[in-house]
Amino acid sequence: MKAVVMKKYGTPDVLEIANLSRPQINDTQVLVEVYASSVNPVDWKIRKGSLKLFMRKKLPCILGGDIAGRVVEIGKKVQFFRVGDEVFGKIDITKNGAYAEYVATSASHLALKPQKMNFEEAATLPLAGLTALQALRNMGNIRKGMNVLVNGCSGGVGSFAVQIAKAYGCKVTGVCSNRNVQFAKELGADQVVDYSEQDIVSLQEEYDIFFDVVGNQEYSKVKHILQRGGVFVTTLPSFNILLLGSIHNLVSSKKMKKIFVQESKADLELLADFVDAGLLKTYIDKSYDLMDVAKAHQYSETGRVVGKLSLKIAE
Repeated sequence: MKAVVMKKYGTPDVLEIANLSRPQINDTQVLVEVYASSVNPVDWKIRKGSLKLFMRKKLPCILGGDIAGRVVEIGKKVQFFRVGDEVFGKIDITKNGAYAEYVATSASHLALKPQKMNFEEAATLPLAGLTALQALRNMGNIRKGMNVLVNGCSGGVGSFAVQIAKAYGCKVTGVCSNRNVQFAKELGADQVVDYSEQDIVSLQEEYDIFFDVVGNQEYSKVKHILQRGGVFVTTLPSFNILLLGSIHNLVSSKKMKKIFVQESKADLELLADFVDAGLLKTYIDKSYDLMDVAKAHQYSETGRVVGKLSLKIAE
């Protein structure tokens, strides 16, 4: 099979196309013929070595966490799937990678593909969608009627977070650049803040959930716009969140938390339900062939991606 292999940390040039043997599955795994994947910021952060303290991959390795494709083999103990099923999922990126024509993964990390999405669209949903869902629901305890702010609402996680919050019946404020204001409104944001025109810390409203998708805000600077009992959730680790957060959260009504996304069949099924109910959609900014994965990394690193980047692996 063809796969993108990284033999050392560095620039996008370290990504090489290689011919490898198909992975072997164990009794609880599924072998998926991968039709599409996607490129997420975590991919190039791993490639650059920026996450070595939190996630060390044994080299050489394959990057990528999202897959969509068809089941071609199942383990003896797998009950949920049959050969031929169209599936999507987030694989454990600490153990293997998605930039390959075949992936062996736990059956519990997959779900049936949403009927209203093709493979390329479905491949953009798992990691970013799970991050948004688990941040809002597990960390923020989202409920109908809440006031939610999504900082960085035009990217992959942010665009899904806006739609998921609306699906839960919340009022949503999105924060993005001027060029993406209209896109944020189309996602369903009730209010959109152009950060070049207004500083978030000057906002007059108070929020039940402040979801900092881009990780460029500090809790100490925005806690005054949190409601009593409000939650600040970030996607990026920091000293304050990881070491001081648990102590702070014991004594303060306002909480600060870091989202660590988890593979979950049930959550993938919920995302698929949202899609098929017309409550959630993906926007693909650019689509790349597997051979052009380095170009996809380069574009992702600019920070100007609107929605998602897809990676076509098979026709």
